[in-house]
Amino acid sequence: MDQLSQSINNISNVASSANSALGLKRDKIRQLTGVHDLLKKIQFIFELPTRLKNCLDQESYVQAVRYYAKTSKLLEHYRSLSVFSSIETECKEIMDKVTKRIRENMTNIKATGSEITDCMALLIILKEPPQQLAKEYLELQKNFLMNLLRKTIEEMSSLSVDSSQDNQPNNANSEHRKEPSSPISQKKRAKSKLTFLNQKFLKELNKFVESFNGFFLTPPREIREAKSPGKSPGKSPRSAGSDILRIVSANMDGDDKDIARQEFSNFVDDIAKLYFFAVDSLLEFPERITNLNPSTHLHLLNDLYYATLSCNSLCTIARFEDRVNEVITAWEIKFAKSLFETAEKKMMENFTKYAEKELEKGSSTSANSQIHELQSYILDMEASFTDYLTGDCLRLLEECIKTETPMVQKKGGVDRLLKGFQTQFKEFWRSIVHSSSKYVAPVHPTPTTQKLVPPPPPIIALIMSRVLLDFGEIIVIQVYMAFSNILYKQQSDYRNRIGVEIYNGLGEKYTIAKELAHDVREVVGICKDVAQRVLERYVEIKGDQVSSKIRDIYIPNYIQKFDENLGKSPLPEKVTPIWSEIITDLVYIEREVVMLYGGPVDEEGSKEVGNLVEKRLNPFLQPGTSSNAGGGDKSLLSPGTALVKSPYAHSNSSYSSISSTRSRTSPNPFTSSVQLTSHIDKLFSDRIEIYGIVEMSIIGIMMGIIKILLKTWIEMIRLNTLTNKSFRQLQVDSEYMRVKLWRFIEDERIMNTMLQELASSAFKRCIEDPLPLVYADIEMIVNGTVSY
Repeated sequence: MDQLSQSINNISNVASSANSALGLKRDKIRQLTGVHDLLKKIQFIFELPTRLKNCLDQESYVQAVRYYAKTSKLLEHYRSLSVFSSIETECKEIMDKVTKRIRENMTNIKATGSEITDCMALLIILKEPPQQLAKEYLELQKNFLMNLLRKTIEEMSSLSVDSSQDNQPNNANSEHRKEPSSPISQKKRAKSKLTFLNQKFLKELNKFVESFNGFFLTPPREIREAKSPGKSPGKSPRSAGSDILRIVSANMDGDDKDIARQEFSNFVDDIAKLYFFAVDSLLEFPERITNLNPSTHLHLLNDLYYATLSCNSLCTIARFEDRVNEVITAWEIKFAKSLFETAEKKMMENFTKYAEKELEKGSSTSANSQIHELQSYILDMEASFTDYLTGDCLRLLEECIKTETPMVQKKGGVDRLLKGFQTQFKEFWRSIVHSSSKYVAPVHPTPTTQKLVPPPPPIIALIMSRVLLDFGEIIVIQVYMAFSNILYKQQSDYRNRIGVEIYNGLGEKYTIAKELAHDVREVVGICKDVAQRVLERYVEIKGDQVSSKIRDIYIPNYIQKFDENLGKSPLPEKVTPIWSEIITDLVYIEREVVMLYGGPVDEEGSKEVGNLVEKRLNPFLQPGTSSNAGGGDKSLLSPGTALVKSPYAHSNSSYSSISSTRSRTSPNPFTSSVQLTSHIDKLFSDRIEIYGIVEMSIIGIMMGIIKILLKTWIEMIRLNTLTNKSFRQLQVDSEYMRVKLWRFIEDERIMNTMLQELASSAFKRCIEDPLPLVYADIEMIVNGTVSY
């Protein structure tokens, strides 16, 4: 240690003496070093024209640009010196030739994207106008990338399954392999084509986006000196160009930069659409959606997603990740729509065929043979519809949820799929409800300016109403229950979710996932609401059809001819034949409604309805039965049965009471009071809504049609003036309709109120003093025409 310490001291002494000896010359050495460097630069400047000339001859344009960029500032600084001025002039002449050569290489039709980029970087270093360079570069890359994409798509069509290993398409002279039909082979073929497309095109597009952004859209950066300016990289500027790409940027003004950014964005949008259109061609859906294997498409979308993530510039600058997510979402929507639209299409095709079949039948087919097909048709259609949704449709959706692709199985992937399917499923029900309205014939005729299209028969509206009601009460809840059990119970966190209890129209309880509960209630409400509207339209159509026969008889100024047809007899001989036809129409309508809304559906059931009406009429038809000729409200008791109300309980009271208060020779002082009483009664009577809500039952439907029928009758009477003959005939007809309509209704107050209004209107519009028939005469006439 002593020896080491002594040695260190000796070294320190020597260093101190050397430092003292050289201290006086250190500044001089530093000055000489600076002079040496300056002389070296001056020597490089004097040799620069020769160096540039050699680079031009050897086509080493990158090296020439490096040399010139390194000395351009120094030449500008010493431009006042004649020697440097001449060198600068000579160098500019050489660099003009270099620039010309670079532009020729850049605009060469065979130039690749990388070569165009390298040439553009050199032009930026040479400080060419940046606005013009941005336009040129964008145009050149546009042509190159468009041609590249077109060529790549053409080569993809002949790409075999195994060619993705070398990324080369099959030769034109080679024998094409027969495309296998198995899902695995289809999956490999689509995967190889997408890989080929991404490697050939997507990477080039990523390079262009990166270079354009670096050249023109980012702030300018200083060019670093090359490490070895004396070495030439040869004729290929690619490696040197890559270094330049990272440090070169043009100095553009704010407005010019905004214009360049907008043009760049427009081009990226256009070429992205073409790229995704090519990708979409790999995601073709089969003609029958049930033949699709969803995992094939999902794996392809997964490859597309991660291939895009590997292109950093496309994601950060061109938002390609968002674009790919939009493509994935669009596929999910298209897939779900295709599944659900198939069910809707089949259902609507069934309705169309049935409507065309009914139109072809017309009136040639009896109502009995027509209505017996309804129940089986609806049951088969609803069963097929439900089986498809809970069978093939649900199976394919389940395959999407169970796929092993990382894109789906990552956090939130399955929930995103379920949310998309849920949205499309709700829209599917909405679409069905919207399409249902197209199969309902309008009440009013088609305007002459439009093409006349025969409307579907009213029975289609009745069927559609029944089907929509079944959807709202049973089918929608059952289908959503199946979706909830299959799609949502498979999730790992389903146990922590709260199920919602929902009851169907039959009172059965179902537990459905919380996410679906709101949709279920909404869809059920929409189905029931539209079912109600369609049923109301059916009632309007049928009511209008039946009432048309009344409008044909009671047209204005037709009563005179009507009186002539009655003959010379002071009493009506029979009920007007049209009312028998109307009752027959109502019977047929009732049979249609019975088939869809309950009641007897076979021959025995129809007979029971007829026997019930006949039983109600028996007390009136039996000989020796007393009746109140003046009206009243007597009831008849049939032996062994409950109290049965007679259909003639209030018969003719309206006509007799009105006639008894009106003067036959001169205005009666009680006339005004009677009319006042009538108006007061109207104020306190229940308002009858003709086109209102129709109860979804046989009684409600028939009552709706009858209200339209009676209202039409009342309004047609108001358009006419009556004589005694027509007044009495109207009295008989109204009593006949009272007897016949009694079987179709439950609440007689509405019918009696409307018939009372009919009587009042007829009395006021009689130009002669009305002479109503006594009830015995009416009873005799009606009794002779009543037949079941």
